[in-house]
Amino acid sequence: MQNNPRPLDETRAEITAIDQQIQQLFLRRMACAEQVAAYKLKTGDAILKPDREQYLLETLGAQAPDGLRQEYVSMLKSVMRVSRKHQYETILSCEPARLELTLAPRCDQPARVVYQGLPASYQAQAAAAMFPDAKEVSHVPTFEDVFRAVSEGRADAGVVPVENSTVGTIHEACDLLVQYDLHISHSHVDHIYNCLCACPGATLQSVRTAYSIKPALGQCQNFLKEHGLEQQEAANTAVAAQMVAASGDLTLAAVCSEQAAALYGLTVLAHNINDDKTNQTRFIAVSRGLSARSDDNRISLVFTLPHKNGSLAAALSVCADHEINLTEIHSRPLPETPWNYRFYIDLEGSLCDPAVRAMIYQLSEELSTVRILGSYRISDSTETR
Repeated sequence: MQNNPRPLDETRAEITAIDQQIQQLFLRRMACAEQVAAYKLKTGDAILKPDREQYLLETLGAQAPDGLRQEYVSMLKSVMRVSRKHQYETILSCEPARLELTLAPRCDQPARVVYQGLPASYQAQAAAAMFPDAKEVSHVPTFEDVFRAVSEGRADAGVVPVENSTVGTIHEACDLLVQYDLHISHSHVDHIYNCLCACPGATLQSVRTAYSIKPALGQCQNFLKEHGLEQQEAANTAVAAQMVAASGDLTLAAVCSEQAAALYGLTVLAHNINDDKTNQTRFIAVSRGLSARSDDNRISLVFTLPHKNGSLAAALSVCADHEINLTEIHSRPLPETPWNYRFYIDLEGSLCDPAVRAMIYQLSEELSTVRILGSYRISDSTETR
């Protein structure tokens, strides 16, 4: 580093001149990429050639000075990735069938809807918000029962919670999406106002134990600990309310909605006991077919990666290259393959968007596996009590 650096304006002027030269070289490289795409379009050859890219990275990287080798290799990787992006877009625009998507008509008024829990649960409220004209709405004991009913054709849509703003992702629902090969068709966000409810005659001083589904208990930890309440899990908030009502025990309480308290004859001892007063839950409706509309605003994908350095960063960089906003990511262990994972991501956009399709095409060609879980629109409820 120079002891007496020249004026900053002079250095910046030189940087601009260098960047202009780089731009011209970049345009020449992209023109070559288009020639490569034309050749591979004709021959059906794969765009990604890992061995060639690795050879170039090693050979050219070895020629860079030690102090800048990593930076130079990082730049090369970026150039190679955006070159592939350009090739994928070129090929897909010529042959859209390269990305095979079997889309079914979306049913906004399913005849049969199923949810987990009991009437007056938050799932029941979400099902009513998404499908107010459903002819038959039924409930089942477990999340898996919801997925099984849809998969076997006994229901046209199933409603489950998938994410909460306080406790995060509800992993069971995500895993069941993969297990049962179903798709997300609708999504709805509800503001959740948990209450502590007990049998008539109970007081905050008399109750000793609070029952509810695990996420609901997790949303109210400060209140429950402050009042010294033992926490016990139930299958659902409404199930907890029904169980407490049936017991007649003044030492038991349920964390549930006001609707559940009213339906099962409980008294509300405390309103809105969430730690986070902006507490919200996102629900999804699952169906048997993948559908898409131009006004969808969310896409869900699940993928697996080759187990090597930088593979996740490279996959996420593809989303950034296509200027598609990533809204959520989480991982889940792959069964019977210790320390390997599948990754779930949510993106803004629609499958009808060419940029989204090009991104998915690139990911499907370069990752171990890619599956589209759904293209859908998230609706929002301003207030649900």
